[in-house]
Order: sequence, then C-alpha cells, then structure tokens
Amino acid sequence: MKRRTVVLPFLLPRLSDHAAAQLVELLHALIAAIEHHYAEQAHRYHKRQSNRRLDRQSPPADFSDPPF
Repeated sequence: MKRRTVVLPFLLPRLSDHAAAQLVELLHALIAAIEHHYAEQAHRYHKRQSNRRLDRQSPPADFSDPPF
C-alpha cells in the first residue's frame, strides 16, 4: 500500500506495535461493515451520477443528416 502524508487537526497518540495493528484491523473491519451496509445505496448514487454526466454530454454529430 502506498503511504500518504495526512495532516490531522490533532496528534494521534503513540501506540505499541500490537495496539497499532489492532487499531488498523478495527478500522478495516469498520470500513468493510459500512461499505457492506451502504453498498446498494452507493451503487445507485454512482449510477445516477454517471447517467447525469452522460446526459450533459452533447449528442454525437450525425454526419448523414444535411446541415440545412
């Protein structure tokens, strides 16, 4: 996993290696549970957003139709 630098509005406490590993595992489990619970809604939202972007794009030019 690529490391990223994140600026937090507070300093995180120093943890032992074991506690840090447990915290990371807890956060991964929490994210997985949230994604599982809201997956259908998130899918619907992204599908609507994708459709809106497609609707805003101009239709492809029809070169078989004379301009006048």
